Amino acid sequence: MMFSKFQLRRRAPGLSAYRILFWWTFMIWVMKISFRIIYGLRCSGREFVPRTGPIIFVANHQSNFDPPIIGAVISDRPSKGIARSTLLESKLLGSYISAFGVISIKRGESDLVAIKKALQELAAGRCVMIFPEGTRTQTGEMGEFQRGFWLLLKKSKAMVLPVGIDGAFDAYPMGSKPKLRGCIEAMAGEAMSAESLLEMGEQVGTAFVRSKIELLMLQCKENIKKRSK
Repeated sequence: MMFSKFQLRRRAPGLSAYRILFWWTFMIWVMKISFRIIYGLRCSGREFVPRTGPIIFVANHQSNFDPPIIGAVISDRPSKGIARSTLLESKLLGSYISAFGVISIKRGESDLVAIKKALQELAAGRCVMIFPEGTRTQTGEMGEFQRGFWLLLKKSKAMVLPVGIDGAFDAYPMGSKPKLRGCIEAMAGEAMSAESLLEMGEQVGTAFVRSKIELLMLQCKENIKKRSK
């Protein structure tokens, strides 16, 4: 087959070749280079991204830059992010976000609507990106997780891959315009099985995943400090 070397079925079963090759291969590369030039973006941990099977990518949420930053880390496995429909109100931004793939939640809808859509993606062997805090941080620190993450994990039994980000809050804090300077790092950790997390129970399992992301975020912060010296 013409596109066999790109392993389309392995990366995202059932997803169109156009979306995988143009948006999740070429455009992710363009964004990665752009972020590297402007913000010195460094990504690590790609070797931890499972090559097959459904995955829930779980990350802290520092800014609107987070989805493309995570995309630079996990680009081998295209994913759909869960986002409020207000982000899609702008025709230009909405079209751009939708091209990569998004599970939107309309105002007044419960998280269960988004979870149902996310479960369909995972059941097809694809991936979902989620920010369990539910909103961007206002301080740069990571907030508490909402229950939607655990419900998605419990119903899907998908692998969970933690991703930590730091520097994005300083570059693009909530309520401000993005700065054309800064230093950003993103790091993926080892994937965790749903079975091992579910055995811990909701409270302990959620805290465990959160602690893994926080450690990754702190490591990114330390790396940025070293680069700034």
